[in-house]
Amino acid sequence: MAIIKTIMKQILTFILLTLLYLPLQAQEKVYTVDNIPKVHLQNKFQYVCNPAGILSQAACDSIDRMLYNLEETTGIETVVAVVPSIGSEDCFEFAHQLLNKWGVGKKGKNNGLVILLVTDQRCIQFYTGYGLEGILPDAICKRIQMQEMIPYLKKGEWNQGMLAGVKAVCQRLDGSMVNDDEGRGEEGISVSMLLVVILGFITIAGVVGILAVRASTRCPKCGKHQLQRSSTTVSYTHLTLPTTSRV
Repeated sequence: MAIIKTIMKQILTFILLTLLYLPLQAQEKVYTVDNIPKVHLQNKFQYVCNPAGILSQAACDSIDRMLYNLEETTGIETVVAVVPSIGSEDCFEFAHQLLNKWGVGKKGKNNGLVILLVTDQRCIQFYTGYGLEGILPDAICKRIQMQEMIPYLKKGEWNQGMLAGVKAVCQRLDGSMVNDDEGRGEEGISVSMLLVVILGFITIAGVVGILAVRASTRCPKCGKHQLQRSSTTVSYTHLTLPTTSRV
């Protein structure tokens, strides 16, 4: 009887310890800017923060080499963070905090870039310092995400998606990107082409309007036009594409 009681106590103890351990283990999978490992600050040759092992070691090594070569060539500093969860935090704000807390980018140049992948939110976020906004604008970031990364990430192929994305970013930043189109969007239509279409439409509308006005001012008796003063104001807004994409 005593043996049975001892065994029951051991089983109950095991169950209690398991129930206490599981919440702690789940909590460790939610990363914050305070508990995420600062790998690049600890090792200047390591650019990938992959605490949950979502990426393979081979993929991390390849990305580290690409980003090391990029920094050596251009001086641009890029870090990659891949985590399973950031809780209810926003990807954009989390990446922004990482860039500031880790001090990504050269002092005085603000040429840092954070690439963040959060798998439970299925989001991929690029956050650039002010010094990179000219060479890596939102439209280009969005294009890289949609064309190079999303096809892999939506299938859970994290290694392929991150490798393809980082490679495209490096090619853009070092000037070797092939068939680069500054204004190319996710549908493959360039902003410049869109502006040409809009201006063409405005021109046609203007011509039609002028002809209509001339017809309305023609004297019904003599057929001559009366002189009038006219003006046209055209305004347009610039749309900025967000650099957060959902997988």
